[in-house]
Amino acid sequence: MYSVRCLTNSSVSFLALCLSLFLTSPNSSLAQKSFIKVDLSIKDSSTGVTLPARLEVRGSDGEYYTAEDAIPIGGDCTMSRSPKVLIDSAASVEFSNKASFLNPYSKTRQFYSNGLSSLRIPPGPATIKVYKGPEYLVSELTIEIPETGSISYEIKVNRWINMPEKGWYSADDHLHIARPSADLNPTVSKLMQAEDIHVANLLQMGKVEDFAIAEQYAHGSESYYQEADYILAAGQENPRTHFLGHTITLGAETTHFDADRYLIYRLIWEETIKEGAINGFAHAIFPYGSFLAPHDGLAVVLPHNLLHFIEILQFDRQGYDVWYDLLALGYRITPTAGTDYPCGGQMIPGHERFYTKVEGPLTYPKWIDSVRKGRTFVTTGPIVDFSVDKKEPGDEILLDKKSNITISASVQFDPGRDDVSFVELVQNGNVIDRFSRLKGSSEINFEVERYVKEASWFAVRGYGSRLDESTLVEPVIFGTFEPTSLVHSAPIFVSIKNQPGLEKSERAKEVAHTFLARLRDLERLLAEDNVDYLAARLELPDIDAVPKEIFLKNRKNLLKEIATAKIFFSKMSE
Repeated sequence: MYSVRCLTNSSVSFLALCLSLFLTSPNSSLAQKSFIKVDLSIKDSSTGVTLPARLEVRGSDGEYYTAEDAIPIGGDCTMSRSPKVLIDSAASVEFSNKASFLNPYSKTRQFYSNGLSSLRIPPGPATIKVYKGPEYLVSELTIEIPETGSISYEIKVNRWINMPEKGWYSADDHLHIARPSADLNPTVSKLMQAEDIHVANLLQMGKVEDFAIAEQYAHGSESYYQEADYILAAGQENPRTHFLGHTITLGAETTHFDADRYLIYRLIWEETIKEGAINGFAHAIFPYGSFLAPHDGLAVVLPHNLLHFIEILQFDRQGYDVWYDLLALGYRITPTAGTDYPCGGQMIPGHERFYTKVEGPLTYPKWIDSVRKGRTFVTTGPIVDFSVDKKEPGDEILLDKKSNITISASVQFDPGRDDVSFVELVQNGNVIDRFSRLKGSSEINFEVERYVKEASWFAVRGYGSRLDESTLVEPVIFGTFEPTSLVHSAPIFVSIKNQPGLEKSERAKEVAHTFLARLRDLERLLAEDNVDYLAARLELPDIDAVPKEIFLKNRKNLLKEIATAKIFFSKMSE
């Protein structure tokens, strides 16, 4: 038996979050009600297999109810060494703190079921909703709870699409769930299965003074845990600073942490790639100049060709522009997505996710290799199928001469949850065609021919609204005025024999000039008399604080890294 612990000496902000999301204390008025035992089973309608899922149960009294055997939930975003908010595996701990949470989108209380759940609900009509990731339709039904006795009820859930059958597997690249011991694997795996996340990357998080946030019991192959085609694997979000950005490494055999050389990201990544790992930046959704933006860090490390992916979808927001700049420079950077669960109040693992095409049976090393090759798309729900001359995302087409290509795409979605307004065809960051949804269809298809006269990348993106959710950001008047139903494919590259590549384009020169400006400004920012300000720049410096002595110790070498990058981008801008 497991429970969720919120230790009373937690930081004030996180304790408040913990109390609001995890605790469901008995209401004194409930003690006077009569309750009926209800056993629920969740089954796949086509296979009959019992499925973990996310449930919302509302009784006739308007209250939300949680199963006695709900899957425990917990994450670790504390920025001090202790205490932590963890799943407690001690068998002697009574399950008194229910594993329910307030869904920030629906504003309702929900819980996770392993597929078989027991609840006590008052008599009368009870409304039940069952969610299982974006590939299943939401099941909503009302059952009548009798005045006496007990009741068993089987709920069947239906797929509207089956991506694993097509070789595509969903993933979240940014989860902060501590696994201090391997005995937590079955519980965490069931939680991921409930959201239909096939590859769950559990990131041990670090900063200069602590690399034990969301700690993992093992890394590399020893950290892999697989049930059927659902995988847990350890990764790391480290190094991470407020002025160079937060990095993610997936697939390394060991942890990589060097407090004394913390600001020289290149040194970490040179070691991780020796182990077959892939490296990326998180939080590209944050615009340049804002909290956690990765732009300056990208400018410093990009010339060393150690970057593989960038997280462009998170918190219902997209960060395409910085990724487009990287592609313009000729770098083939894979788009990924992740929730940062449960940080920032994101309580739905996989709410933003990405799919990866894997040939044959799913394994974590094969998945890493497919991400490295760019065989992905990011989404909050819609599914995209995209090809150029029958080639898929991540592929390159070499034309003998300037000529026509055939571009095909289909964006499909559950119209009960996603209202996709239109799909755009993008070439080198520019929209070259748009296709709107017609007649309330649940998909948007197109096939067009385009003449290619220069090296190009092509991709497909879609925009719309989530129909069953509010956004994380409170509406100002009518809403946030931003699309929340999002999908974007990885690019397909087209080059022409004996013609310049993307890195020689005018657009590449423009981006190189922009990167140079950032590097020059970084030099000014690192002036010795500015270090005190830089070290204390954040209002909440404990998030990724860098002590003054680390700045001073790294300053000389970081300036050398910047000088090297300036030479690189100066040549590219010529």
